[in-house]
Amino acid sequence: MKKISTFAVTAMIAVSAVSGAYAIAGVGFHWGFDLSMSMEDVPKESVNLLPDESLTEALGDVDFFYLSRTDWRRSAINFGGKAYIDFIPFIDAVELSCNFGLWQYDGVLNYLDIEGTADAMRLGGEEPVYKQLNLTLDNYDMGYFGLTGTPYAKLHFDATVRKTVLNLWLVKFNAGAGVSAHFATPLLSSKLIESALDVKIDDEFFANLAAPGGSSYGKKIVEEIVKQALGKPALGMHLLVGAQAKLPAVPVGIYIDGKFMIPFSKFDDDAGAGVKGYGFLINTGLSLSI
Repeated sequence: MKKISTFAVTAMIAVSAVSGAYAIAGVGFHWGFDLSMSMEDVPKESVNLLPDESLTEALGDVDFFYLSRTDWRRSAINFGGKAYIDFIPFIDAVELSCNFGLWQYDGVLNYLDIEGTADAMRLGGEEPVYKQLNLTLDNYDMGYFGLTGTPYAKLHFDATVRKTVLNLWLVKFNAGAGVSAHFATPLLSSKLIESALDVKIDDEFFANLAAPGGSSYGKKIVEEIVKQALGKPALGMHLLVGAQAKLPAVPVGIYIDGKFMIPFSKFDDDAGAGVKGYGFLINTGLSLSI
């Protein structure tokens, strides 16, 4: 009888330990390192905004405006969460997750210096002269999550199925795949400028651009970028490998998920050379399960 009781107690402890190691559902909160987002430097992209005919006739065939987008850089802000169900037959787990991240770059509107170009032409010069309007947050004392350059934000959602590939009791390794939807701010482009300003491009426009501080036009453009945060989604998929560690009978665990993001569509149709979203995203965080 004593042996039976001892066996029963031992079995109950073993079952409790195994069943308590991983629960059937839970949530997680993570910090992310999104290495998938990149943008090539674009030192010159023509803008389809033209001044009145008198300026065109006086100065000839020159670019009155062009955009520059350079020095893409990732910020420290990238966080998110997930919710999962961990008892699905055959596929083991289904989860929904999200990440919100911030990047920045140096966006500049280059516009023709009419007087400077005319003076240069009188002296025999052939190259037009341009002035610059820096379209950055710090240029207009605008606060946006501590960024200083031209802001770029992305919120993406993932739906993933997982399969456990190795279970070492306290640590469980898994792999999976799923679909993704990315919502991002627009890049600086001619269409965005037109949307932000809604003004006639004429002599007055040039005069205001040349005003101290870059005029109110520059601030309107930056405000439009922030205002249009999270536009239409870019769809894609992702591949995943991950690991979760959790002590028996303790509802809190830690996890790390590595995803390779594969977008199917462009993040921005208006920019000539836009943001690319191929690459790795690594999330690490805490899980709470029941």
